[in-house]
Amino acid sequence: MELFDNVWRLLGSLSGWSFFAMFGMVLLTDAPRFFIGIQATAAAFILRDHRPYGPLPPLPPVSILLAGHNEEDAIEKCVRSLRKQSFHGFEIVCVDDGSSDRTFSIMRSLQSEGLVQSIARLQLRGGKAAALNLAARMAHGEIFVVTDCDCSFEPNAIEELLRPLGGNASVGAVSGNILVRNWRRSVTTAIQAIEYLISISLGKTYSGALDQVSCISGAFGAFRRSAWIAQGGMDTGGEDFDFTIRLRLAGYKIEFARHAICYTDVPESPFALLRQRSRWERDAYWIRFRKYRRLFNPFEQSFRWREAAHQWDFLLFTALPALAFPFYLGWLFATFGVNGATTLLVAVSIALFGFDLACFVAATLVTGRPEYLHLLPFVPIYGLFQIYVMKLHRLYAYATEAVASLSLTDNYVPKKVRDLNDWR
Repeated sequence: MELFDNVWRLLGSLSGWSFFAMFGMVLLTDAPRFFIGIQATAAAFILRDHRPYGPLPPLPPVSILLAGHNEEDAIEKCVRSLRKQSFHGFEIVCVDDGSSDRTFSIMRSLQSEGLVQSIARLQLRGGKAAALNLAARMAHGEIFVVTDCDCSFEPNAIEELLRPLGGNASVGAVSGNILVRNWRRSVTTAIQAIEYLISISLGKTYSGALDQVSCISGAFGAFRRSAWIAQGGMDTGGEDFDFTIRLRLAGYKIEFARHAICYTDVPESPFALLRQRSRWERDAYWIRFRKYRRLFNPFEQSFRWREAAHQWDFLLFTALPALAFPFYLGWLFATFGVNGATTLLVAVSIALFGFDLACFVAATLVTGRPEYLHLLPFVPIYGLFQIYVMKLHRLYAYATEAVASLSLTDNYVPKKVRDLNDWR
């Protein structure tokens, strides 16, 4: 109790400049995201009455592409979930990416039942991008729906995902809304469920309103075949974010369908989560600061203001705060000592809890899934985890990528693909 009393006395004694000096990082990096979240919520509810209802407009043939490696426990559940959709006019194309389990035999069984139309098997694992490119060549549809084999769906998910492609020919792809299915399994999954709600359901709602959707998750997205082919399919060893940027640079509009809800499982242990995020963060660093660094610079001939917004957003609100955070901590302890710095960090955590709580409630309302309000007790843990674990881990991932290019050795991409001379 004495610590919290010290916090409140400290907050009450700060002048304007002292307050900014101590809480500047919060004010400059986290407060803007809070206001963005509130704006996204307001926009979602204002536009709710304008959400298209009724039958879909006429659509060309649709193909669902499933590519997986060692998915014997998930592939059948995914296919049967897809066949329960309110929209039925699609084929399913499955590619087994060099599995060593029963994945391909299950695919054959599903094909014999008429649930899957086409199947293929890669004898050697080539990576998800190669498997999806093969599935796209086998498909007959003019719209591709790409999803992971371990996903399940709301009954109207495909219908809502396809809706933006029915009326506007400039829309080249649509990102679906992804929620965590196994959020009850551990504290780690609960934290990720909150993160997905805030960053995807809420964040992409706002990004979509500003035409700034920059990543279509491979877990659930739809693409026009013409746009896919124009880009030559996915790059070997490529990432969803990279392919989305290529579509944007080609002039296609990317939409976010927040009512197209897909459920996925997330890592259940902190170690598995950090391993996953190491890959994500290193790929983000490589794509933004190496492959597309020209998009930061207004003096580059290929610079485009439309793409600069999400690049600068990443730099100002993700990369730089991660870089500055250890120095901020060091300054606090050097200036105020252990007791004073601890008091300040508790005050910062209380302020951020207010931001996180508001954004979490807003995200739950926007998504329309009140059951996620059961995650409310985990919001304080979520905030602390994001600040003291993920921010420092993000810095570690960026530093190791900048110095050692560790993404080039990640086994998520098979070694024979990484050994190609033109890879990255």
